[in-house]
Formats: sequence, C-alpha cells, structure tokens
Amino acid sequence: MQRRDFILDGCRACLLAAAISTGLSGLSSCSPSYSVFKADIRDNKLELPLSLFEKDTFQIVRPAHFNYEIAVQKNPDNSYKALLLKCTHQANQLTPTGRGYACSLHGSHFDKDGNVTKGPAEQKLRELQTGLAFGKVIVYL
Repeated sequence: MQRRDFILDGCRACLLAAAISTGLSGLSSCSPSYSVFKADIRDNKLELPLSLFEKDTFQIVRPAHFNYEIAVQKNPDNSYKALLLKCTHQANQLTPTGRGYACSLHGSHFDKDGNVTKGPAEQKLRELQTGLAFGKVIVYL
C-alpha cells in the first residue's frame, strides 16, 4: 500500500467514525446555528433595531468593514451587553458556541459573559458600551 492511499483510507475512516458518533443529522447543514445581523458603522457606532431581540435575546452582529463580530445580549432588566468577539490571547475571531465563545487558533474558551473558562487567554473579552435611542440599541465602538 502506498503512503498516499494509507493516508486517504485513514481520513475516510475518521470521517465515517465522526459521522456515526454525531449522527448524520449533524452533517445536514454547514451554516452556523446562530443568526448574523449585518450592520454599517456610522460615527463609530452601530444601530440595531430593537425588533432583533423580540424572538431571541442573543444576536451576533457583523459590522461592515470591521475585523470582528460582536455578540449583543438583551438582559432580563432590558439593558444590553455587547462583547467584542476578539480573543484576548492573540486577537483571533471567536466563534459562538452553545455555552459561550471559542477560539480556533489556540483553544481558548469564554463564557457568555466574556470570562475566560479555558486558556491560554488570561483576560476576559472586551465589553462595549451600549445604549438605547429612538427604538434602537446603540453599540459604541
């Protein structure tokens, strides 16, 4: 058996094992399991319609021409919290997970409040100032 064939067979076996262990339904979609709202930056801030938070209190925002996404969460007291999804270890874009945010570069994890739950990151995520005006959530960059 040639080395190339051995590697290909090994990869096929791993893919098959992963499909069986997670169930084929997990492979049905490659899209993220969270919605992303695209917004323009105006005067160093984002304006998000309050209607975004009517069905879900959590929203990922992708600002135009900005390097990182922002997680915006509506709190029970109707205030809002915004976290910059930039890993505090080496500035990599974070990915939302069911429990918080993960860095694909070195494996750091953060909870939904931005606290480090697994290193190598040591500092919590940067929280951005928010406010309400004219029926919109304002996120200040």
